[in-house]
Amino acid sequence: MLRTGKDYLESLNDGRKVWVGDELVDNVATHPKTRAYAQRIAEFYDLHHRADLTDVMTFVDESGERRSMTWFQHRTLEDLQRKRRYMETVLRELGGGSTPRTPDVNNYVLLTYVDDPEPWSTQSVGTGGRDLTKGILDFWNLVREGDLNATPAFVDPQTDRSRESAQAESPALRIVETTDEGIVVRGVKAIGTGTAFADWIHIGVFYRPGILPEQVIFGAVKPNTPGVTLVTRESNVRDGQDVEHPLAAKGDELDNIIIFEDVFIPWERVFHVGNPEHTSLYPQRVFDWLHYQALVRQMVRAELMLGVALLITEHIGTYRLPPVQTRLAQFVGFHQTLKAHVIASEVEGFTTPGGLYKPNVLTFDFGRAYYLENVAQLVHEIVDLAGRASLIFPTEGQWQRPELRPWLEALQTGPVGKPHDRLKISRVIRDLFLSDWGSRISTFENFNGTPLLAIRTLTMKRAELSPGGPIADLARKVCGIETHDAENTGSAYSAQADYARRQDASKS
Repeated sequence: MLRTGKDYLESLNDGRKVWVGDELVDNVATHPKTRAYAQRIAEFYDLHHRADLTDVMTFVDESGERRSMTWFQHRTLEDLQRKRRYMETVLRELGGGSTPRTPDVNNYVLLTYVDDPEPWSTQSVGTGGRDLTKGILDFWNLVREGDLNATPAFVDPQTDRSRESAQAESPALRIVETTDEGIVVRGVKAIGTGTAFADWIHIGVFYRPGILPEQVIFGAVKPNTPGVTLVTRESNVRDGQDVEHPLAAKGDELDNIIIFEDVFIPWERVFHVGNPEHTSLYPQRVFDWLHYQALVRQMVRAELMLGVALLITEHIGTYRLPPVQTRLAQFVGFHQTLKAHVIASEVEGFTTPGGLYKPNVLTFDFGRAYYLENVAQLVHEIVDLAGRASLIFPTEGQWQRPELRPWLEALQTGPVGKPHDRLKISRVIRDLFLSDWGSRISTFENFNGTPLLAIRTLTMKRAELSPGGPIADLARKVCGIETHDAENTGSAYSAQADYARRQDASKS
């Protein structure tokens, strides 16, 4: 089915327990602190019903059913590029990348399970020999048929990293009981994003030294499941201020803590449990798909930054000055480099065990690293280029007062464009770069999935980058060193599980 925005909003009134700051929200679709973002997600669903976007936003599956491109499984380079055009369209239509976690992004994470479900079941510990693959595939079909939104919640509480034993003392989510019907879990997931607006919470975990088997849980629960409580941070939304705050008024997706108080999860919603070694080898790949989308989003955000920089310098009359043009060229290079990483990751992609065409992980991860390394300086540049136009400008109410208008209009008049248009540009600059709402977006990009240090650390854990891996073959040849026998060495490359190595292998 193709869900509508109306269908989505109606589904949110289901009794879920959501705290936003100090308030217990009765209905996230109607409460002033949450309704704007709920409407934003509704807009996402309605995009799929726009006649002019039918070919971009939807596809016809093998059974003749028209579905959202969210569920499109790309098996060739051309398929992947089609998926990227879809993601770009969503980003452009919903604020130029200022709505990071839409349903298509959240559900993209599920691809790793359905692509290669067998290891999740066979490497589980404590399931009594149950086959979890059926539940994995059934869940995919469930969310696809309903066009639902499954938000990931993988991050556990911060602990004392100086000792592995601290993990046992953590309030992290863990299994407290196992029955013939399912498992009972208790504890917290420390960070979820947009969970208050989800149909399902997709539970997972990242490996950390000292993690206990009972803390290794992958599965799904509904937000209104008895015992589940969402505790979000204070909202930064500017509800109802669409003119003054054109982006911040569109909602805050609300990062949150999720409390599980003896929550029952039936076996058909359990994807994997009990195996820390499996967690260290494989599940980080769950987020590869999300990280590819993150790079696409950062490319679109770089385009928005470039465009805003061009517009504001044109309006204030500095665009043609050679020193300003030199500074503007930095934004061009930033955008073009990110675009190059996107395209290269696609062209250098490979086929996964399940037959999906996957972009090159190293290429898109280092694209993300490039964004994180450079974006702060470019934010400083755009604010500096705008000068007072980024901060000192009248409110709409002041602008509309007849006794003030002549004076204010004179201050906003430049060589081109309407004076009121400069206000619109300034408001976007303020929302993006000089507000609590914008700062939260920047922080999200910095820590989304993995921060810069983790990108580099996880990169060096990938199979082909070990000394015994294929990336060192040329160096061994030039140095006259005999090639390793990968099966008989203790290298990290050979230590990887076969299925993990296949996921990482570059296309030959």
